[in-house]
Amino acid sequence: MKAALILLTILIMTTAGAGHPTEASGQVVHIVDGDTFDVEIEQADRPLGDVIRVRPADIDCPETRGSKACQAGRDATNFTREMLAGQWIYLDLDDKTGCDRYGRWVAVVYLHKDTEGHAPEPVYPCFNRMLVDAGHAVIDDYTNNEFDPSDWWT
Repeated sequence: MKAALILLTILIMTTAGAGHPTEASGQVVHIVDGDTFDVEIEQADRPLGDVIRVRPADIDCPETRGSKACQAGRDATNFTREMLAGQWIYLDLDDKTGCDRYGRWVAVVYLHKDTEGHAPEPVYPCFNRMLVDAGHAVIDDYTNNEFDPSDWWT
């Protein structure tokens, strides 16, 4: 019984902290494509640089450039531009590998949405999930990062 209570307490604490990570935050200043964008860092718990390129973890959008470019890729880019351009975001950065082979920081990305008095605190929707829910990306669980899509899906 005592072990179950301790496990429940740990689970509640972990879930409560997962809603809005504070490893880094800043403003989106450039959209490259549906799953790549630049963030001007305002706050970070480690040295990152003034502007970093971010790749949402464990998702894949269709391409906008090269031989695999398609309309779905352009649609994903437009969705990301509409949702993120100029927005303040929070990043749960990958602590396992950090950056991918292209130098992009892998992260679970959260938007800051003020609920305008409808809730006691702002909400932090997960942009990774928003891309999938909107049909602009698929889940691709890369095992080289710390994330499990089932953790950020809820």
